[in-house]
Amino acid sequence: MFTHCSKIKKADDILYPMGLWTVYNRETVHVSLPFLFGVLKGLFIVLVENRAAKLYWIGLIMMLFFSHLASASQQPNLRQRVENLLLESVEIYGSQNSTPSRVQNKVLVSEVYAQNGYQLIWFGTNDTENRLRELLHEIRQSELHGFSPEYYHASILESRDANTALLDVLATDAFISQTLHRLNGLVSPANADEQWFLKQREAAPVASLNQALANGISSTLEAMWPTHHEYQLLLDKKRSLLSAVSTVTTQIPAGPTLKLNSTSERVILLKSRLFGPGTYSELFDRDLLDAVKQFQMSAGLEPDGIVGSSTLEALNATTFSWLEKIDANLERWRWLPHQSWSTYLRVNIASFQLRGFSEGEETLDMPVIVGTPVRQTPVFTESMKYMVFNPYWTVPFSIATKDKLIKLKADPSVLAQQGYEAQPAGVDGFSPVDVFDWKNVTRGTFHYTLRQKPGPHNALGKVKFMLPNKHAIYLHDTPDHSLFSKSERNFSSGCIRVSNPLKLSHWVLTHSGQPEAIAQAEHLFQSEETTTLYLKKPIPVLIVYFTAFADERGSIVFRRDAYNRDGHIIAKLKEFNRA
Repeated sequence: MFTHCSKIKKADDILYPMGLWTVYNRETVHVSLPFLFGVLKGLFIVLVENRAAKLYWIGLIMMLFFSHLASASQQPNLRQRVENLLLESVEIYGSQNSTPSRVQNKVLVSEVYAQNGYQLIWFGTNDTENRLRELLHEIRQSELHGFSPEYYHASILESRDANTALLDVLATDAFISQTLHRLNGLVSPANADEQWFLKQREAAPVASLNQALANGISSTLEAMWPTHHEYQLLLDKKRSLLSAVSTVTTQIPAGPTLKLNSTSERVILLKSRLFGPGTYSELFDRDLLDAVKQFQMSAGLEPDGIVGSSTLEALNATTFSWLEKIDANLERWRWLPHQSWSTYLRVNIASFQLRGFSEGEETLDMPVIVGTPVRQTPVFTESMKYMVFNPYWTVPFSIATKDKLIKLKADPSVLAQQGYEAQPAGVDGFSPVDVFDWKNVTRGTFHYTLRQKPGPHNALGKVKFMLPNKHAIYLHDTPDHSLFSKSERNFSSGCIRVSNPLKLSHWVLTHSGQPEAIAQAEHLFQSEETTTLYLKKPIPVLIVYFTAFADERGSIVFRRDAYNRDGHIIAKLKEFNRA
């Protein structure tokens, strides 16, 4: 039977010329109007010419007609199918009417088929069927990474409960989505973490599919996962948690802070949580104090033996919350740019730690202090280009007006003794801050440049390590090293204070190819001379925020989300998987 189709703007814009459609064996078969015109013309000749001509035209017409029909029946009209899908926003359901699929990457899908001459990619031959099997395997494997298989049309592709042309399009769409998500993550960093300023990896899904068709689907997709071994260690930890026997731990309700000699029914729950089931008193004794300190140390918390909100949050963590935290950090790894550095420094804000890597091996490790929750250290990368020994500290306007102006109004001589100077706008030179009248100065009338001279009180200590960036963040020494004894070290105004600046300068100079300058650096540490030392080879510095990460032994450890960034990512991942 024949059914007339809707007109399309140009005949050469579709797979076959504009014309009629017929259904043949559940696939769409096209029979063109020009071809039928030729048929009618031949029949007319048959009616008016001689017997020989009649026989010739009858044979030729029958041969052309059935040849065209057979050819058309072998190939679904993929171009029309793709174009229809680009125009429509319908959900396609499998046989159980419960697994809707929607083409997510319509423009890229169209580009793929245009480049491949609108041929089937995943069906029809042994090779194409093998491709589909590899794709489905990769989709199922990606579930451990936090990917929902149904987003990639897993059920409908496995059941094949749809037209072959449609299934082919859905498989192509699935490959493209897998490519984008493996290389760039499931959600956009801009929507999940406003302090994330790293450029994502380049993704070219159409080119990747062409590569996969030549080199193999699985091998191409596998190569898209982050290659760092810590990503694999996170997956191993997640697999271990998923396979572990699910147990319900004792939950301790919120309430007043618990500490030595406290008495409360919540103390009984605390003892059950740390000591296991048993009969306990309501007294917070020294045995419990030691157990709380041990727990706090393992969780990266201050081991003060006091159960406040942070310790309570860690105590009440369940396997489910650990899995969510792992998923959030797997996503962060997928957001990272592709790293090809053999030597670099990495600061993990959430663990208050700086680590140096040489040829893939960790060769440096030291505690750092990062920004407060109010003045958070951002996530970004830049290269360290020079060091300044005995630096001046030019106080940022926000700090000068929010922190220092109050002290200047109270008693400017205190800051003058610490080496602070001011320069009024339009005036040459700096003067000690106690020569100015600050009583009537406000944030709006603060027309000064405020700085601190080098010396024992200088906020930057003996050296600052400069990685020029739009955030005005750098690494530096500090005159107050007592804060490094704290487990949680978010006390700065955003910059990163290092615990052993001389050791860091040795490492930097060694790996920048100028070990001969180490003696000069040591001399400058002992002097009061302000000197800039440029690096021959800049050192990449990656500043990240991982709340679940591998320690130096390769074990996955969890840290408290001091900046409350995990929750936003987890919420966005849940929204994505529900879509």
